[in-house]
Amino acid sequence: MTTWSKWIAGAAMAMTVAIARAAAPLPQEVTINNVEFILIPEGWFYKTGGITPDGVEWSFLDNYGGGDVKVWLDSYYIAKYEARARDLVRYLNSDEGKSEAYSGHNVSCSAQRGADGKYVELRPDEKLPATHMTWYLADRWSRWMGFRLLTEAEWEKAARGPDHRMYPWGDDFPDETYAGYNMESACFTWPVDSFRKGLSPYGVYNMSGNVREFVADWYNADDDRNLKDGARNPLPAKGSINAPDVVDPGNDGPWKLLKGGRWGAQDDGIRVASRVYFLPDDAFRCNGVRFGLDTATVREHLAKGTAVITRQ
Repeated sequence: MTTWSKWIAGAAMAMTVAIARAAAPLPQEVTINNVEFILIPEGWFYKTGGITPDGVEWSFLDNYGGGDVKVWLDSYYIAKYEARARDLVRYLNSDEGKSEAYSGHNVSCSAQRGADGKYVELRPDEKLPATHMTWYLADRWSRWMGFRLLTEAEWEKAARGPDHRMYPWGDDFPDETYAGYNMESACFTWPVDSFRKGLSPYGVYNMSGNVREFVADWYNADDDRNLKDGARNPLPAKGSINAPDVVDPGNDGPWKLLKGGRWGAQDDGIRVASRVYFLPDDAFRCNGVRFGLDTATVREHLAKGTAVITRQ
């Protein structure tokens, strides 16, 4: 066989291997950069509609159909747990994270700067979620980790599954066994692996209560109104000054969205439909984040050996 023939044969073999890897079934769970991810399969689900014709937001309604819009999403991965304080500390102590203004948040519930200038977890043995996020910090940290923010649609599908359920676990009214909520405390977070009874249909933890979770979307009333049945892979909403008066009268944004409620929320604030609006550079102790990943990125990690399959 000539050198050229050998090269052709080798290239063909490499292409065959690449095609086989691309076509191989995706694992149900993988760990990348010490973060556990769950596959959310492609398919239809019911996303909460934005605004009724009379201007009332769906998030304040009972959310049994009616306002729900049937949307298709391609498969993607979502972090099994809320983003952890341990990984926030890694970022804040990195060269890229040193410029973050997190040191000014002396009421953070997860990490603070020590006397030596390094950040430390407040309770390192308890697997607590990261808190006191701004949207910009959440976005930069996600990308530093090699991940991305979820869209609101992706977040809702992972929380609700393919039906119209009100909470991640179904329609049962919550109590202290389902979620971390209804706590009158400045800082009261549970470990990220708490509340097995409150798992989403795909096995994702704490999508109701504990900390709010920033998503990629801006608030945009027009995008909400224009979302129709049959939409496929809706992009994150763009910024808009169409901010609802219930947010902050006199301050028209633009606003970023958070999902999932928090430890101080009541039962209506931890529904899948609920959303909260925040200025992107405004931090609050209850605000956290949850990471997302494209399936193509997971395949790249699998090919490089930088992903650990934890459930096939």
